[in-house]
Amino acid sequence: MTTASLRGLDGRVALVTGAGQGIGAAIATRLGEEGCRVAVNSLQPAKAAATAERLRGAGAVAHAFPADVADASQVDDMVSGVEETLGPVEILVNNAAYLDMERMLDQDPAIWNRMIDVDLTGPFLCARRVLAGMLGAAWGRIVTISSIWGLIGAKGATAYCSAKGGLVEMTRALDAEVGGAGVSASAIAPGIIDTPQLASDAGFAGISVEEMKARYATQDLVGRIGTPEEIAGVVAFLASDDGAAFRGQTLPVTGGRSE
Repeated sequence: MTTASLRGLDGRVALVTGAGQGIGAAIATRLGEEGCRVAVNSLQPAKAAATAERLRGAGAVAHAFPADVADASQVDDMVSGVEETLGPVEILVNNAAYLDMERMLDQDPAIWNRMIDVDLTGPFLCARRVLAGMLGAAWGRIVTISSIWGLIGAKGATAYCSAKGGLVEMTRALDAEVGGAGVSASAIAPGIIDTPQLASDAGFAGISVEEMKARYATQDLVGRIGTPEEIAGVVAFLASDDGAAFRGQTLPVTGGRSE
């Protein structure tokens, strides 16, 4: 599968959370193409297995590791499994996320807590678990997927925006803490991307998915919404030696949209 075009990725062990579909699956695929040995995580075992099987079918080394990233014990077991099967995690892509659109007055505290747990605490737990190994090897990349909604906010997504905004600052603080030891932390804030999540957004707005796509397309300077593969390409760059100078920052990948 290797069609490596970026320096320093071939043979690296990469753990991608939330890789059962959408952006995560595209990231896992791209890293496999760059020669990484890919650990595919998803909350849903069947989806993790399907992504890993597709990667192996294309010639990559890939294994499925289902787990709930919001559960510290499951994260520990997952990373231990990756270490035993593929080797120490050298690249962590924090992509797993949960979004349930609700207005603040209707917000169920249990759903708020679940979004914060998955979208903010999950990346913390995963980063903490792999960090010692990265520091010991004096090389590591932690790339976290935030969101444009973590930068500008959105109606009906207070919990999600709060968590994704928190990831921006977590990334900044983490890189300040470990960036001088060969490990870097960076983040991406995607704009609206063509994934299954659009159905939830459209349902909240009371319109069809196609209408939602058309609405979002008018807000991007490129005249369309983004693709998972475009986000995957940026992740691969940040994880590579070519992206080593990009540290502690969050890169908006929004089609030019800034508000």
